[in-house]
Amino acid sequence: MIQYFELFDILSFLLFAGILYFLSAISKRLGEVMGLKKYYYLYYIGIFFILFGSIMIMLSFDILENGRFYAYASFSIGMTLSLIASVKYWGWLIKELFRG
Repeated sequence: MIQYFELFDILSFLLFAGILYFLSAISKRLGEVMGLKKYYYLYYIGIFFILFGSIMIMLSFDILENGRFYAYASFSIGMTLSLIASVKYWGWLIKELFRG
């Protein structure tokens, strides 16, 4: 049976996946305009790992002994890949902000 904190984890994983999908769509257009490589595929791979992590949370107590650990590890991999893609696409904006 899914408890409240597991439900919160699943919901937050799904919301992160939605945000990453939105970022992938924007980054794809930005990359086409700026002539960058197709780094937005990293967002899609990240979304896969995050959704896989939410599935692992749902199945964590029934099947796997360390299911929550694997779910959070999968989530971390997905967020790391998405961070790399975000830096590739949006890193110039951070440089401009600090340049003043």
